[in-house]
Amino acid sequence: MKELVVRLKQFLDHKGIGIIDLSVILGYNSPQKLYRLFNTENASPSVQIVEDVSKKFEDLNLNWLFTGRGKMLNPSATDVDFREKYYICLEEKEALYKKFLNP
Repeated sequence: MKELVVRLKQFLDHKGIGIIDLSVILGYNSPQKLYRLFNTENASPSVQIVEDVSKKFEDLNLNWLFTGRGKMLNPSATDVDFREKYYICLEEKEALYKKFLNP
């Protein structure tokens, strides 16, 4: 399980998030259990920590986190953002057409 903690740390470093920041993001009252996780040899994350992280960071590829296979970031999460932006753009375009073509 040590590798999972190392990969989680890599992800947090990629995001520029420290232990205290992660504690706040996850809604924990204290960063103590996160300090233990990252500073105790052979520590394993609790199911609660893994669940909380997976809910807050949808772009984290859980397959990569658990197995080390694949890419760190989940490509489907980024595709959704582009799709949403595209639909918003289409809606704005439609509104402008209606405004200028039907005064």
